[in-house]
Amino acid sequence: MLRDIKPEARIVLYLLFVVSLYLIKSLSIYLAVLIPLVLLMLGVPFRRLKAGWIPIGLFLLFTFLGNTINQHGTVLLTAGPLMITREGLYAGTFRTLRVLMLIAGIKILMSGLSTEALIQALGNLLAPVERLGLPVKDFIHTMGLTLKCFPVLNDMAAGIYRERVRQEEVRGFAARIKLVAGFLMPLFIKSVRSPEIFFGPGDEHVK
Repeated sequence: MLRDIKPEARIVLYLLFVVSLYLIKSLSIYLAVLIPLVLLMLGVPFRRLKAGWIPIGLFLLFTFLGNTINQHGTVLLTAGPLMITREGLYAGTFRTLRVLMLIAGIKILMSGLSTEALIQALGNLLAPVERLGLPVKDFIHTMGLTLKCFPVLNDMAAGIYRERVRQEEVRGFAARIKLVAGFLMPLFIKSVRSPEIFFGPGDEHVK
């Protein structure tokens, strides 16, 4: 079914989906939306589903913990300096589900669609804006490089993680999380600011 939808239409549908997620304020509706999303994801190749899930999983974990721990409200659990409230648990679950569905939506959008086709479709949608003098072509070029560098970025992050765990003899879950947090965010920022550095000087992606 997705294969019959044009890339431009997929992008518009995804934007409408994003807007609707931010308009919905009910956790129960989020859970109801999650069911058809899961069914749609069953049609996505497993290779695409698993791509990038290590950094994505860590980001979801940080999102949940950051919105759950030490929030004001009815206390459910305390452990030393940490406190979990009913309101914090609700907010953490709600916002983590939102991020999860945004990621699921983009994976469904990209199913059966090459990066080049997606970039071209985005360029077609933004072409009228270029008449206003905005640098649409530069934006599309940078976005294309960023999207193409994600697989490279994922492999690089995994390699850095394995090497540092081996060299520094990291033990324990908390120590591993701290290790990842130390290099993952700067790596992401670098990929957005200068995605071309993740490709070789002769790579076709930077032409």
